[in-house]
Amino acid sequence: MTEVVLVRHGATAWTGHRYCGRSDPPLDATGLAAAASLAASLAPTLPPHVWIVSSPARRALQTAAAITAAVDRDDADVLVDDRWNEADCGIAEGRTFDELAALVPDLAAALARGEPAIDWPGGETAAALAARVEAAWDDVISRGVPTVVVSHAGPLRHALGLALARPPETAEWLEPATAARVEIVRHRAVSETVLRSLT
Repeated sequence: MTEVVLVRHGATAWTGHRYCGRSDPPLDATGLAAAASLAASLAPTLPPHVWIVSSPARRALQTAAAITAAVDRDDADVLVDDRWNEADCGIAEGRTFDELAALVPDLAAALARGEPAIDWPGGETAAALAARVEAAWDDVISRGVPTVVVSHAGPLRHALGLALARPPETAEWLEPATAARVEIVRHRAVSETVLRSLT
């Protein structure tokens, strides 16, 4: 059995206000505090040599740094993997939902309906996102060691879908500074626990 903890980064000034794919805002004060709180709650449950993987985005790396500090490890121990980056939102990047709705009403309507597969105009297709997350997930599982993955809402939802062997759209959206702990047997989760920040 392999345990994997999927962690969504803490909040930034854009979280819940603007689409943020490849933009690189830092964690805000609330995000930093929540990341530290989540890290403190995770640390006692992690083995000493847990493998820590992160998206290259600053908000993810800052969250990973909170975890490494909590387990008395160095930031250099974090493996940065581009495949865990958030989707490239293309035309939506940096826009509010209302701004996007005025610019591309069909896309906004699809998002409002909760469409699971979004091909972002000028950005990444749903198929490309799914393919890279599947490859990254397979690498995590093939190592067969306890792992923490720090990433973003979109990739983590896909990873949870893969872990649970069900469509990604049926998996939970992780809120900022929230984690899902999954126990994997033969590439499939046998249990799932969602961990919230203590703040």
